[in-house]
Amino acid sequence: DLVRILNFTKPTRDLRSRLMANAKDMDDVELKELYSFIDLLDRCLNLNPEKRCTPVEALKHPFITRVKV
Repeated sequence: DLVRILNFTKPTRDLRSRLMANAKDMDDVELKELYSFIDLLDRCLNLNPEKRCTPVEALKHPFITRVKV
C-alpha cells in the first residue's frame, strides 16, 4: 500500500466568510436558512472522513428537510 501525506495550507478566505459577506441585508428567516446551509456544507466538506457526514445524514439535515417558503 502506498500512503501519501498531503499538506494543506490554511485557506486565506474560507467559504463561511464568503457566504456571510452579504448576510447584513437578510431578515431573520433568511439568516436562519443561511446558517443551516453553512452547517450542512461544513459537515459535507469536512476533510476528515470520520467526521464527514454520510449522504444519508446529509439528506436528513434540517436545511434539506425544512419546509420551503
